[in-house]
Amino acid sequence: MSRQIMTRLIYCLVLLAPFATQAEEKHWYNYDHLYLQGGTYVHFESSDDHTGSNIFVALEARKANDWLYGLALFDNSFGQFSQYLYGGKSWWFHGKWEGFNAKLTAGLIHGYKGEFKDKIPLNGLGIAPAIVPTLGFQWKHLVVEGNLGGLAVFTVTAGIAF
Repeated sequence: MSRQIMTRLIYCLVLLAPFATQAEEKHWYNYDHLYLQGGTYVHFESSDDHTGSNIFVALEARKANDWLYGLALFDNSFGQFSQYLYGGKSWWFHGKWEGFNAKLTAGLIHGYKGEFKDKIPLNGLGIAPAIVPTLGFQWKHLVVEGNLGGLAVFTVTAGIAF
């Protein structure tokens, strides 16, 4: 087995570990509510290669213990349809900062192909690992978030939790 394939398998196991270690009656795939979000992103540096529509849509399943998983669909910076399948955790700032949270997700990105496949690290097989930190605010069912996509992109999303 090649080193690249072994590395990918290790990333997958690391991503799934939090769900496998939960000692709950529910399965990892059960959720307490969904979050549907849409938004746009901006680049820290412009390039003539950036031809994407900058549209981002995601559906996220959130559990009562603040673990989550989801799928984001977007056109990447180079106009290629891309996907981000992820799992993660939210931390809420109760008290003084009611409604604010921090979130960290990790997952796999697919869709960077051809001459742009090397624009994201470790994309040798067409699927690359990603870690996305997020700051957000939720008021009732309305949610606004800011996500940092690597060192190149900042995403702003708004959505509804139901």
